[in-house]
Amino acid sequence: MAEDKLFNYYERQDVLPTFGNFKSAAELDAYASQRRELFSDKLVLPPRLFRDAEVLEFGPDSGENALVFAGWGANMTLAEPNRHAHPKIEAYFAHFGLAGRLRELVLADVEGFRSERRFDIIDAEGFIYTVQPTENWLGIFHRLLNPDGYAVVSYYERYGGFFELALKAIHAAGKALMGRSALETAKLLFEPKWNSIQHTRSFESWLMDVLENPFVRHRYFLDATALCSAAHGLGFAIHSAWPSYRDGLEVYWHKKVLSADDKLRRTTRHLGRSRLSFLGGRKLYLAGGIDAVEAISASIEALVLDVDAMIDDPFGASLPRVVASLASLREAVRTTDILADDAADIEAIVATLDSFHRIFGAIGRRDASAIAALTQSDPAFINTWGQPAHFLVVRKRSEGA
Repeated sequence: MAEDKLFNYYERQDVLPTFGNFKSAAELDAYASQRRELFSDKLVLPPRLFRDAEVLEFGPDSGENALVFAGWGANMTLAEPNRHAHPKIEAYFAHFGLAGRLRELVLADVEGFRSERRFDIIDAEGFIYTVQPTENWLGIFHRLLNPDGYAVVSYYERYGGFFELALKAIHAAGKALMGRSALETAKLLFEPKWNSIQHTRSFESWLMDVLENPFVRHRYFLDATALCSAAHGLGFAIHSAWPSYRDGLEVYWHKKVLSADDKLRRTTRHLGRSRLSFLGGRKLYLAGGIDAVEAISASIEALVLDVDAMIDDPFGASLPRVVASLASLREAVRTTDILADDAADIEAIVATLDSFHRIFGAIGRRDASAIAALTQSDPAFINTWGQPAHFLVVRKRSEGA
C-alpha cells in the first residue's frame, strides 16, 4: 500500500528506525567521532562551524544526530512529524545534559514547518528524497536559511540505488516462488549477505527499512545531476558532496573565478562519468569518449527502471530485459576505458554483474533452489552493496555571489 509520507510508514510500524538507545557518554562520543569524520573530512563542515549556530534539523527521528550537533555547540530546532519520537528526544537531551541546547521541538514535517526565524544550517538526512517535487523542499530551505547558510541532505541516488532495487526484486520473486513470509524469505536469501557487514540495527529493521519500504523505489530516487541543477536554479551553490560531485582532477589557476553556471557544467560532466562508480560503490570512472559514456549511462538507466518494475511484477516483461541488460553492461565494462584504483576493481564489478545475471536468470527459470544457492554463497553477490546513500551540502548564495 502506498504511503502519503515516509513518517506515516514508520508510525504504522510503531518503531523509530534510527534509535541507537545511547546510555553512556562513551556511546555518544563514539557516534560523534563517526559524525566528525563525515562532516569534517568528507563534507568540509568542521564541528567548530556549529558553535553557537542556529541549526534546524528536519526528521531527527530519536535525535542522535541532533545530540552530536548540540555537543558541538549548536542551538537546535527540531521538526519531527512522528509524535512517538518526541519523548525519546527530550529524554536524550536531558540525560546528556544538553537540554539548554534544545531551543524548540516541533511536531511538523518539512512542508508543514512554519517559522519566521532564519537558520545558519539545515540538516535533513535519510528521508528528503521522498518529499517531491525536489524544488518544494529546496525552496523551503532557501527561505529558511540565512545568506551563506548551509543545507545538508542525504538521499537515495538513482544509479547508486540499483542494488537496493535488485535486492527488492529478488525478494519479491522469492516470496512468490517459495510461499514464505517476507521475513522468512529474506533470511533464506540474504542472511549471509547481511552477516558479512558490521551493523547496529537488526535484520528485521533492514527488512522494514529497505525490502518492504514502499519509498525505496525508482520513482523517489534522485538523479544527482538533476538535483544539482535544481539547487543551482533556486539560488544554491554546491559546497561539497559524498561521493564527491566535484571533479578532483581539475587543474586551473587559483585566481581564475568560475561563474556559477560554469561550475554547474563541470559538475554535470563529472557526474555523467561517475554513474558506474555510483552503481558499483567504488571508483569506476568512465574515462572514454562522450558517446561511450552516454551509452553506458543510458543502459544503466534502462536497467534500473526494469529492475524496479520487477518489484511489482517479478516474472513480467521487464525480467528478460534485466537479464539481457546485465549481460550487456558486463561486456561494456570489459571494453570501456575506465579509471579505477586497481584492475581488481574492474574485475570485481564484472563479477558482480555476472552474479546478478545468474540470479535473475534463475528467477526467469523459476528455480527457487538455484536463487537461494547463489544468494547464500556467491562472494560477488554477498560483498556488493553499491552506493545508494549520497550526501550533498549546498550553500545559499548571497546577493551577487
